[in-house]
Amino acid sequence: MLAVTILGNNSALPAFDRHPTAQVVTMEEQLFLLDCGEGTQMQMAKYKIRRSKINHIFISHLHGDHYFGLIGLLTSMGLLGRTQEIHLHAPAALKDIIDLQLKVADIQLPYPLRFHPLQDEGVIVREPKFEVSCFPVYHRVACWGFRFREVRPFRRVNPEKARTYEVPSSFFDRLKWGESYLKKTAASSRTNGSPSRQQKPNRTPMPQTHFLTNASPTTLAA
Repeated sequence: MLAVTILGNNSALPAFDRHPTAQVVTMEEQLFLLDCGEGTQMQMAKYKIRRSKINHIFISHLHGDHYFGLIGLLTSMGLLGRTQEIHLHAPAALKDIIDLQLKVADIQLPYPLRFHPLQDEGVIVREPKFEVSCFPVYHRVACWGFRFREVRPFRRVNPEKARTYEVPSSFFDRLKWGESYLKKTAASSRTNGSPSRQQKPNRTPMPQTHFLTNASPTTLAA
């Protein structure tokens, strides 16, 4: 499932019931935060966005309405006892800003903060079922858009044919992703001890692309 929750899409000045830029992309049971303007944490609470599900944060550019809420979110995660690492993808200068804010406040985050500077167009996150890439967009300062690509299974399963080979329906989804089903037999049990039921796929899945750019943060097109 791919979904986008708009936490804020206003300009630099907050207005009543409108908030600076922040969006949450939901994909494969993971949450991705794109930009983090002021008030993002309040909007996350309003829309029941779980901080613990966010492992990647993307900042498009360094105008304040796109990142002034970030240091508050990072420290809140620490206060809540987070230990899982966070990956921050942003223009290189943001690292110095975050380091200074943590230093002057004498804050030691209890989790690893992995900073990935945005420098070249290309894939910046790759997972088995999706990938995220960045590309430059036109703005007064260096600015990046982000493309989320959903990877589809490359196999189609014929249920009737699969059942003739005694493949359980619970394994069908794994077949779609390229795994091979090895049937349990007395011989294989004696030979291998505990038979393997899967092999890793050696083919590249077909992708499905969704575009989300922060130059137009409320637009999502497939």
